[in-house]
Amino acid sequence: MQPEEKFPLSHSTSSPSKTIWSVGGGKGGTGKSFIAASLAIYFASQKNNVILIDADLGGPNLHTLLGINNSTLDLGHFFANKVSSLKQTLVQTPFQGLKLIKGTDKIPFTANLNYYKKLKFIRHIKNFEADRIIIDIGTGTAYNYLDFFILSNPGIIVINPEPTSIENAYYFLKSCLIRILKSYINYYKIQNLVRKIADSTENNSKSIYSFFNAIISQDKSYAHLLYRALRKFKPCLIVNKAKTKQDWLLGESMVDVIQKYLVIKAKFLGTVPYDEKVHLSLKNFSSFMTTYPDSEAAQSIRSIASKLSKNCE
Repeated sequence: MQPEEKFPLSHSTSSPSKTIWSVGGGKGGTGKSFIAASLAIYFASQKNNVILIDADLGGPNLHTLLGINNSTLDLGHFFANKVSSLKQTLVQTPFQGLKLIKGTDKIPFTANLNYYKKLKFIRHIKNFEADRIIIDIGTGTAYNYLDFFILSNPGIIVINPEPTSIENAYYFLKSCLIRILKSYINYYKIQNLVRKIADSTENNSKSIYSFFNAIISQDKSYAHLLYRALRKFKPCLIVNKAKTKQDWLLGESMVDVIQKYLVIKAKFLGTVPYDEKVHLSLKNFSSFMTTYPDSEAAQSIRSIASKLSKNCE
């Protein structure tokens, strides 16, 4: 009998009037925090109530991008149970309609959230009353970051036109898929498939398709269930710091590679050109989007934001 389809890792969390986006990158230096902050500032300027969450546990910097030097409470106080609600850590930013939850690096082991603290964090995020919730997650494939990314609708991965960035982004997405598959396998107690998923997918030389071919030979009903589970995962892609014509072609090529080897369909949102004024605005603790609104990079971000909005309609 074909099993009933449920999703143990709840990755579709938002109502039609509320969106949750997580912004991640396979490696550091892609500009994911810049993209997250810029999108938040833009949506706030469009009369949206926006909450920006710095969930880069251990290396927060969104407060710097927004020109906020001091705040009484931050995410660490929530995880340490020094406040009862995540709402208590909200900080008003210089931008009307935009509030920030500042990350922390002052409380030890914040990056190593236990399972129950993570579920509590996710539950509080879902309960926020806001039009847009944007979560800046850390780099790497720790379960916390994978789950924050899967939580979104959709998750947004930011890459640079560099081989290491592209490779790490691919492995990050693959790790998300493995996380989803394992969640389903554990949920349905398909224990005989646990070994197969480890053998077939965690070897980087093998594709997700090879896993499904193995499962189809064992049980087509479960293969269909797992396939539909992965198809619900629809990440978005942004290429940042593009300099050459070839860089501008990277996004579509990456989407094709993802579909070919990872089964899923990713959506390419756009390319943001490299602009030295980004670094200048960071040094001056000023918003790039408001300081250089007519720059090509700012225009690209506004175009990306428009596509994001349409994606959630």
